[in-house]
Amino acid sequence: MFENNDIQKLSDEIVEFKNEILTGQDEILEKLNILLDEKTIGDEQDKRQKKVLEIHNSALKKNKILSKEEALQIDKLQVF
Repeated sequence: MFENNDIQKLSDEIVEFKNEILTGQDEILEKLNILLDEKTIGDEQDKRQKKVLEIHNSALKKNKILSKEEALQIDKLQVF
C-alpha cells in the first residue's frame, strides 16, 4: 500500500494547503476590516455633509434667497 514516506509527503502537502488557505482567509479578513472602517467613516462624513446642506438650504429658503421654483427643485431631489 502506502509507505511511510508517501504518507508523510501527503500529510505535509495537506498541512501546507491548509496554511495557504488560512493565510488567504486572513488577508481577505484584513481587507474586509479596512473596507468596513472606511465605510463607517464615509457614512459619518455623509451624515455631517447632509446636515450642513439641510441647514444651508433651510437658511436660503427662510431668507428667500432661493426662488420658490429652486426650493421645489431641491425638495424634489429628496437628497435629505
